[in-house]
Amino acid sequence: MLTTDETFCNARTNNYLLKLACFFWLLTKLMGWRLFTLYRTFPTAPVFEGLDRVPAAVHTGLYLLSLALLAVLLAARKNRLILCCLLLTEICSCLLDQNRLRASEYQWLFIVLIFILNARNQKLLTVAFAFILASTYFYSGLGKLNPAFLQSVWTRMVLEMFLKFSPSTASLTWLHYCGYALGGVELLAGAGLLFPLSRKTSAIVLIAMHVLILIWLGPLGLRYNWIVWPWNLAMIGYLYLIFLRKDAPVVHFADITAGWNKVILIFWGILPALNIFGYWDSYLSSGLYSGNMPGMVICIKDTSKCRPVSKFFRKDNNNICNGSGLINLQYWANSELGGSAYPELRVYRKFQRQLEKEYPAAGISCIYYEGGKRLP
Repeated sequence: MLTTDETFCNARTNNYLLKLACFFWLLTKLMGWRLFTLYRTFPTAPVFEGLDRVPAAVHTGLYLLSLALLAVLLAARKNRLILCCLLLTEICSCLLDQNRLRASEYQWLFIVLIFILNARNQKLLTVAFAFILASTYFYSGLGKLNPAFLQSVWTRMVLEMFLKFSPSTASLTWLHYCGYALGGVELLAGAGLLFPLSRKTSAIVLIAMHVLILIWLGPLGLRYNWIVWPWNLAMIGYLYLIFLRKDAPVVHFADITAGWNKVILIFWGILPALNIFGYWDSYLSSGLYSGNMPGMVICIKDTSKCRPVSKFFRKDNNNICNGSGLINLQYWANSELGGSAYPELRVYRKFQRQLEKEYPAAGISCIYYEGGKRLP
């Protein structure tokens, strides 16, 4: 049973955690405002048919309401009603466009949920928050243990594009397979957060990882996927507040099965494992830079019939589209939205239907691929 001092420590830490989450969530939404509105050319991917007819004003209204609620939570003490309104607002926004349900957004939704479910039990709230962190790193690391990560992320994006290694050097066998160490370290550090003896060391390793990610993707590196920069900063703050402060709260992971925390155990401990078999989405399984997510290339026969997207055309160096105009979906998403499109084939097919409907005379066709192989 917790002492009065320990309960106070948990409550104070949880308050800091909520403020931190709200601040970086608000910053992310301000930086990626096009993602949360329809002031863009990139297509939406509503969860249900018919939601694509929802007016742009509704998207904008949900976005502005979300900003206001986050600002209130930052300025005032946490309020369960405001938290419920924020959760409902964000769910509605994501239903209108699955691109908004990024790994960071999914995590923030559950952070709000645990504050609602555990409002009267600060101890269980802290445990749920810590478990979400451990699960994020464990499954993110696990997802990187595949050949596609070595080729597209480690060799291409890290060794060649960031560290400027020549292709011949980057392809050296020993150096190529060193990339597996990144996923292994992240996986082990995530698991290490679950045990008292390894908790602090794991948190330090993970903070160092986030610093390196910010250098790699940030203004001093590739300047890529900037919508995830605030989230990486937030994760550093979470790790420090829960595991490294001198007065860090008491965390017993046995409590993850207590009360409403069973919901967190299911969605963060069990369901992500189904992604290995293709039964749970990658972004809902902390699939971050795993390299094995599906891709999409858009081929356009008559580029004059879709001029609004002409600035996203790329050279067809490999003759993928047989001389037609080419748009790489992820390049388009990163250029306009600041982050990747929701990486699931069912979502890509919705994009194709929308593009064919919006530009019927352009002669649009799409090519899907995964792990370097073309899909039917």
